[in-house]
Amino acid sequence: MTLGDSYREPKILTLGVLLLLSLFLLTSCGSDQSTTTLTPAGDTALTRRAQEVFASTRGSDSEFPGNMITAAQLAAILQDPQRSHTVSLLDTRPAIELETQGAIPGSLWIKMQSIADPESLAKLPKDKTIICISPTGHTANQVCTTLRWLGYDAILLKYGMGSWTQTPAGVDITAGDAQRAIDFPYPVVDASGAPLDNDVVKATAIFTAPPENEYDELQQVAQQYMSDNVLDQEYPFNNISATKLHDRLSDPVLREETYLLDIRSSAVYASLGHIEGVINIPWRRLGEPENLGQLPEDKLIVVIGGDGRDSGQVTGVLKMLGYNAVTLRTGMAGWLPTPETQEILDAVAAAHYPVATN
Repeated sequence: MTLGDSYREPKILTLGVLLLLSLFLLTSCGSDQSTTTLTPAGDTALTRRAQEVFASTRGSDSEFPGNMITAAQLAAILQDPQRSHTVSLLDTRPAIELETQGAIPGSLWIKMQSIADPESLAKLPKDKTIICISPTGHTANQVCTTLRWLGYDAILLKYGMGSWTQTPAGVDITAGDAQRAIDFPYPVVDASGAPLDNDVVKATAIFTAPPENEYDELQQVAQQYMSDNVLDQEYPFNNISATKLHDRLSDPVLREETYLLDIRSSAVYASLGHIEGVINIPWRRLGEPENLGQLPEDKLIVVIGGDGRDSGQVTGVLKMLGYNAVTLRTGMAGWLPTPETQEILDAVAAAHYPVATN
């Protein structure tokens, strides 16, 4: 079976209730809809929404910083009668993984590429927090940011299904990236002298839904973004591994065609170092016109965060604005050892929560 085959719909899936969804990859918004052409920072409604989404990212004062929830937090909520009804579980993993690995009880499965289709959105509650679940968290971050773009209160399961139960993706990708960073760290440059900027750790705006008169345009852009063939890309799922980025930066021609964007807070950026040549624009301020205007339209933007689940949410918005962007998979935690590197290894090792199977 090929990777592409794994994105077929599941034959039978029992997740508390029977979920059979026949959703297909769309290559356009449909003949009966107008097509929105993506051009970087070219539409006031889009750039305004980007700023709102970035600025409302949950901060350190939130229960779920960075719009992320850990497996332990989720398990506690699901076991709490007072809180379990406040969340909705959305699983967008490849169908084969649900068939072979099971799913968190009560999950709804929707094909990732169809998540922004009107029929899919109609299945999602607007009065609950949607927990987005993927194999490692690297695609759930894109689903999460797409839903937040459209006004849904969404967060993602940090480190994905591999932090809930033992899975090949959790061991090979999530823990594998972290272990490689420990065994073979790539270099960073000293960040001494960089300005400290602790105030961006907290959200600077309250999350709100987009205006009704702008929703259709935002939904079309989201649908176009999510329906792209994520497999037939130079960097599948809009992720680039540390090894591939290191190789790319070692090639003078490709290096010139690459723009490194570090979205960590300036305090973290200064204390942990950074990749040489990177530009630091903290996540929550990226949508401000003077910051968004710095991004090039003619280069591959590699978005770099702490563990990749943060920067992946940024990549999604940038792609909806028309930028050519990818995420450094596992972020700086996969580039060299950081405090989050060990956190990743611990999360995968502790994955022991129950799943529903056929």
